Amino acid sequence: MLRLRSIPLTALALCILGSPLVRASNFSFTGTFTNDTDLQYFTFTLANATPGVTFRTWSYAGGTNNAGQSILSGGFEPLLNFYQADGTQMNPGISGPCTAPPTGNPVSDLLADATTGACADVYYPTTASFPGGFWSPGTYTVVLSTFANPGIGDLSTGFFAPDVLGLPVPSNFTCQVGAPGYQGNPPTIAVDQPFCDEFSPGIQRNGNWALDILNVDSVTEASTVPEPASLLLGAMGALFLISKRVRLRS
Repeated sequence: MLRLRSIPLTALALCILGSPLVRASNFSFTGTFTNDTDLQYFTFTLANATPGVTFRTWSYAGGTNNAGQSILSGGFEPLLNFYQADGTQMNPGISGPCTAPPTGNPVSDLLADATTGACADVYYPTTASFPGGFWSPGTYTVVLSTFANPGIGDLSTGFFAPDVLGLPVPSNFTCQVGAPGYQGNPPTIAVDQPFCDEFSPGIQRNGNWALDILNVDSVTEASTVPEPASLLLGAMGALFLISKRVRLRS
């Protein structure tokens, strides 16, 4: 007679992970930047090869996020920087273009901002990085930044404003005179202010952001940069937690 206690816990966990009862989860986050050089870090995990992993911002043109929250328009142009567990850079998630319903996919439709007419929110489907739309199991990092301050390579390489322009953190630079596309001529916004709009010169945005991370197993939010050793330890810890805990959703 087979006794359940005779089955190794690791084997039992693998059976559960492989069962159709396991469901990934959806997460919605909101926050506010103060400066152009601010960054928001997220670490997310996948226990299995997963299709349908999606990232969507709402803060530029506004809308209703996955949690049912009404997000106001007016936020800065967001950019999503993606990295593997070891910090290797992946394809970034950049803005637009708009796809108006009913011809587009309702999941990925991006709205034009009422003030600027631009599509600057981000929709990042799996096929942008993985052929066939499947993400490999593991731990990943996504960093939300302003469009003006993208990652310039692997995570350890840094970001454009501090590591190319040499600006101290925190800094505001999008309203500087001569910043291409951000200021009118003559400048209409004080140069020490943040979040000048790239698409419509002379218009200032605010620091609000909103991000949905869909169809992943877990997400950890942090606003500081972990050291490389911490990244590896975090990845190992996440894998350990996955082996010890399985979330079942009906």
